[in-house]
Amino acid sequence: MSANAQLEPGSTPPPPEPRTIEKWAALEGRWTFADREARYLGPSKAAGAVPYGLALGSIPFRDGTIRTTMRIARQEKTSAGIVIGYQSMNAEWVSVQIGAYDRAYCISVYRPGFGWESIALAGLLSNVSANQDYLVEVMVAGQRVAMTVDDVPVLDGVLPKPLEGTGAGLFAWDTAEVVFSGTELTAVRPRIFVIMPFSEPFDTLYREVIRPVAERLEFEIVRVDEIAGPGIIVDDIQRQISQSNAVVAEISSRNPNVFYELGYAHALEKPAVLLAKRESSGEMPFDIRGYRAIFYDDTIGGKKAVERSLEQHLKAVLGRSMARS
Repeated sequence: MSANAQLEPGSTPPPPEPRTIEKWAALEGRWTFADREARYLGPSKAAGAVPYGLALGSIPFRDGTIRTTMRIARQEKTSAGIVIGYQSMNAEWVSVQIGAYDRAYCISVYRPGFGWESIALAGLLSNVSANQDYLVEVMVAGQRVAMTVDDVPVLDGVLPKPLEGTGAGLFAWDTAEVVFSGTELTAVRPRIFVIMPFSEPFDTLYREVIRPVAERLEFEIVRVDEIAGPGIIVDDIQRQISQSNAVVAEISSRNPNVFYELGYAHALEKPAVLLAKRESSGEMPFDIRGYRAIFYDDTIGGKKAVERSLEQHLKAVLGRSMARS
């Protein structure tokens, strides 16, 4: 579905289809690209060059899955992985890889001027074999990143802050060759988590304003009372917030559960849009006054105004680049 297309209210979007990355740009190191294969040949030949490679694919990506088959030429020092959230070499990005820090599997964040910092680690490097194909899949949902290797789940972690960019690609570390083949991605709609009391008039606001606006903009929208299945409610809330790209919170009621959920989103640096009845505009707690806020009137005219404002805020917070292309 194109970024400009709109869903009919209540309609179900078609399931996303995988797309093969066929065009690449080598940003670091020496690479060749041909016949669905990307081959890292080694670092730049410049004196003192850091021995790593970075190749960026042509398809923007934020949420969904990326998979590739990778093969390393030697075990001791070689890493190979998938890059997500790339914006520039002057901004943070994430690498999900085989072989790092003497471990078999790793999720790490590249921080400019500092280097790589591990977020999650598992397995021993000695269990990774050279000259063997590994099918690696990375699932991204908001700030939650999961890694499977040969269809076996090996890592699942939550990033400390949202991804900064929509670039996706390949990463390699060593002077030895690394081969990637059949790299493809499947993008899904970005997600919004709604925080509010489950009572009137908030249910009507959700049903008649928030959900229609979100669906019109091609976002998936979730409220915790819509989650089916067993489990601890707090765990469900934290998982849904971590997997969202932004939250919308109605704070007029000063409900403690609402502020707990908003606080968890704040700890993850999650973009948030606040909704509040206009009569409560002078009662905003000082520590959330920096959030984007929409003050609305509970009238027919107020409904139209909050629809327009919410649409503008969601576009500004998430960006249209997050919609499927």
